[in-house]
Amino acid sequence: MRRPTPVRLFAWAASAAVLLSPLIVSRLQAADLSDLFRTKFRGLAPLEPLAPVIAETIALTYPTASASSSVVYVFNAKLDTYERENTVLGPIFGERADTVGQSRLNLTATYSYVQLTSINGDDLGQLENRATVKGRFIALPIPNGVVLRDGRMTNFLPVRVVADIDARAYIVTPQVTYGLTPRLDVNLAVPLLHTSLRIGTLIQVPDPRFLPEFALPRGQAVSVDREVSGSADGIGDVLLRAKYVLLHDRPFAMAAGLSLALPTGDVEELRGTGHTRVQPTLIVSRMLTGRLQWLLNTGIDINADAVDRSSIRWAAGGLATIRGPLGGTLVFLGRHELSEQTEKLRLPFFFQVHRNDVVDAAVGIRYQFRDHGIVAVNALVPLNESGLRAEVIPTLEMEYVF
Repeated sequence: MRRPTPVRLFAWAASAAVLLSPLIVSRLQAADLSDLFRTKFRGLAPLEPLAPVIAETIALTYPTASASSSVVYVFNAKLDTYERENTVLGPIFGERADTVGQSRLNLTATYSYVQLTSINGDDLGQLENRATVKGRFIALPIPNGVVLRDGRMTNFLPVRVVADIDARAYIVTPQVTYGLTPRLDVNLAVPLLHTSLRIGTLIQVPDPRFLPEFALPRGQAVSVDREVSGSADGIGDVLLRAKYVLLHDRPFAMAAGLSLALPTGDVEELRGTGHTRVQPTLIVSRMLTGRLQWLLNTGIDINADAVDRSSIRWAAGGLATIRGPLGGTLVFLGRHELSEQTEKLRLPFFFQVHRNDVVDAAVGIRYQFRDHGIVAVNALVPLNESGLRAEVIPTLEMEYVF
């Protein structure tokens, strides 16, 4: 029964870093961002499911900006010309039943910033591993054993891992909307993303949560602090949308929307879901006065590759003219997953994957210039803690109608 030497301590630290941290990977080994999650450690399953969870969150947490034009034109047969109909600027997120007008072209570009900060209310910058998983200690085996401070000998030591996960996405989305007929709009949105992932860990052997049961002689405890990171650029999931007006102010406007999200984003680089998604939506709106309009959307986001992982979506809110060319929007957005969006972790180390109900509020202002141009700013704020979330998602938008 011998005391640990500095050489053995260093070996333990190296073993802890290699075997017990699911988050420490040599940057040279990582072919893509997902590889940062692919280290296996003894007795536990890999945390690989975290990569698609983050990728899907980046793709789905922020909604694509509205395909509804802020400026709407209708044909006046008496004057034999198109004239502007609406007096309230359109939504930044959510849809209203109005179309842009036949042969009208709407060009829009948005910039959104997503930084994931929590999962189910827990801080992603301070994730602490569970002391036990299914009754088993998270422990480092010690060949030949070691003598504890109280004289007992053990051949394993419990380990504490504190993870700091920083996942970010900078998203520029150009989109175009064209009025095929007075009742039918079509839209194309192509998100361009810069994604980054940084993972830091603090490993402590033995786990201080188990002291004094596993206390080592003074000065013999080991701590390892490491960090890895990576970034990538590319296209996200391309979105094709169409909207057809069914009713026009009788007593409200109603339209049917259909979206097709193509899996063009690289899941391994945290830029897409990896699934084809079909999104039928019912859109209702009504102009209450010349200064106020409400909207209501309800639909389903169907995962064509795994229907059980589909989601119910809705949006409800209002648009208002504040003063002159300045308008405001307040829209509540919800996404309710029918099941977990990725595989559960067989042995959850930090947390488990769950089905989520996500509710957000989109608060924004729009400003119109030169009759056909609009600039807008929006803040998407979470109203609950379910799932992977950002504290706030800011969005800037520029729009012009031809």
